Amino acid sequence: MSVEQPSDGPTTAASDDTGETSPPPQTPSIARESPLRRLAAGLATNLRDPSTALPLLLIAALVVRSIWLELPRGSLIFDEAYYVNAARTLLGWVLPEGANYAGSPPGLDPNSEHPPLGKLLIAGSMLLFGDNGIAWRLPSLVSGMGALGAFYLIVRAAGETAWLGILAVGILAFDNLTFVHGRIGTLDMMVLLPMLVAAWLALRERWALAGITLGIGLLIKLTALYGLLAVGLYLGLRLLGEWRATRRVSLASLRPGIVVLVAFAVVAIGGLWLLDTRFSTYTSPFDHLQRIVEYGANLRQPVVQTGICPGADSGPLQWVFNQCQITYVRVDVTVRAGEEVVSSVPSVDFRGALNPLLPNMMLIATLFTGWYAWRSGNVLARWSVVWIVANYLPYVAISLVSNRIMYLYYFLPLVPAVATAIAILLLRSKLPRFVLWAYLVLYIIGFIAYFPFRVIPD
Repeated sequence: MSVEQPSDGPTTAASDDTGETSPPPQTPSIARESPLRRLAAGLATNLRDPSTALPLLLIAALVVRSIWLELPRGSLIFDEAYYVNAARTLLGWVLPEGANYAGSPPGLDPNSEHPPLGKLLIAGSMLLFGDNGIAWRLPSLVSGMGALGAFYLIVRAAGETAWLGILAVGILAFDNLTFVHGRIGTLDMMVLLPMLVAAWLALRERWALAGITLGIGLLIKLTALYGLLAVGLYLGLRLLGEWRATRRVSLASLRPGIVVLVAFAVVAIGGLWLLDTRFSTYTSPFDHLQRIVEYGANLRQPVVQTGICPGADSGPLQWVFNQCQITYVRVDVTVRAGEEVVSSVPSVDFRGALNPLLPNMMLIATLFTGWYAWRSGNVLARWSVVWIVANYLPYVAISLVSNRIMYLYYFLPLVPAVATAIAILLLRSKLPRFVLWAYLVLYIIGFIAYFPFRVIPD
């Protein structure tokens, strides 16, 4: 039994109550139309064209990411306190007393729990544009927009329609966690970009380039390993299909995996060695990798904890319910009547949290996408499931065997795959079309509710 894949684009024919298609209404004379109506009609026509809708979507995503990028002025948001100060140290700039890494040797990366490349990108931006919020956050802004483009290419490389790609990109673009990390100076968006680019290259069977790109990702943050795992699982499914069909696996079928691993190892190990010879005191990349792994393993929760979210940390099962959200930075406006505080409301509120409509749909969308991948062999559905498994289950396993501390923003690499699953559910499950539009409206409302600027800055 095959699963029908209907067209995702908008339809232009209308149907009456009898089910018969009625002719389109006659267009009024141009001379009798108002300019406003002509503009609205032209816009509606253009929005039915995916080649117009996609650029408009990306422009909207860029605007909300870049607006007020330097605010709150002079304040470091969340882990910018580590990465921006590490970049300042790499540049040899003097840090204020009491700041993270104050007194560290200039020109060397003091943030040794991560590879140097991400901090070097921030430092390069600061060298060009100065020590300000725009420079700190520009690498993440560029990476975030690049990740949206790479994600769309993944959908298209999997053989899906442009409209499904636009829907999936829209869900990803207006998720709050993706949005926030696409405009603050941390490493998470910078490592997500090469992971997604590598996934696209793997779908196009450019195995060496996929391995090289993942190697570059590891030079930013070790979590690029989960992208490598995803590519490995994807290839493993291909080998399993070949074995089930022929009861053998050819040596030629093993070649892609070998190429990816070798390319990844050469770039990751060789690149880390080159970076360390200039920007750290490590003489061996393996010593540095050992330091990174040990640092992560030593991030442990207190033995006794009370409450669902006793601190900013959380577990993988809590992520799927959007629990244990993190306040990245908050600026309150206090209203007083004399000496009495009447109210205190946030004017700026950056939170590490998902758009609430995304986790609410995640479970049913993932289950449907898994079934859809199994019944139809859909490439994109298979990629979505593999990406979720590779980027989520390792954290579940770690949480079961240790009390390593984790945070909600670890969920960020999963958001593209969850967005894919939701798009597949909305367009391929034959739900009424009003469900799609209702979900999108609620999704935008959720994005607005979590938008960090609660008032228009002066």
